[in-house]
Amino acid sequence: MLKRYQYRCTFKEECGADSFQQAIDKCKEKAAQAIRRGDFVNISFYRYKDMGFIYVESVAEKLVGDILTDIKDFLKTWPREDGDTYFVPMINVYYHHTPEDDLDVWEKERTTAVKTRVGRIAFVYPDKLTSYILHHKEIVDEGLLKGDKYAYISMHENLLFSYYEEPRNNVNISGLDKESEAIKRWLEVDPESHFDRVKAKGDNFLVIPCLFSVDRLDL
Repeated sequence: MLKRYQYRCTFKEECGADSFQQAIDKCKEKAAQAIRRGDFVNISFYRYKDMGFIYVESVAEKLVGDILTDIKDFLKTWPREDGDTYFVPMINVYYHHTPEDDLDVWEKERTTAVKTRVGRIAFVYPDKLTSYILHHKEIVDEGLLKGDKYAYISMHENLLFSYYEEPRNNVNISGLDKESEAIKRWLEVDPESHFDRVKAKGDNFLVIPCLFSVDRLDL
């Protein structure tokens, strides 16, 4: 069964340009090897300032951190109850589709057009986090709102990390073509008021640079 995950990490202040790029290249090659073995379908790594974000499609109980060992010298650890970690699991809050077990079916739309794999982040005001999460859970549970098949948004603290692909293939979870009542309720609470647009340079979500992205179809 294919499962999707997102992680966050934090880079140290000093990252030598050459040695850092060499470490990223090694991580990319290990990601490709893991995908060739059939453990993963997609591993995409994004960065904004000192923050890193990873999107993973996994078909095996493997840890993405084992693939990214070469980057650890450039990372700070996060304290957790069960021990410090370099890669903090983010909590999923939004998606438009549940992956099929048949990987060829899941990746079908990726074969019909050249895809750009986009990573974005958003800064939610702390007092608006509960509202954001509850409304997006309602939208997902209802399953009517259409959006990109591969879209996946997760949260850590007051940060959202969004992965999606362009051109978008819009689907919904239910497969029904009905108007969404949940999105109406979300619009009624002023979505714009939830986002710190200053930190996101004038937008709700800020597109961030990709360090590398490898998908099964690339290989």
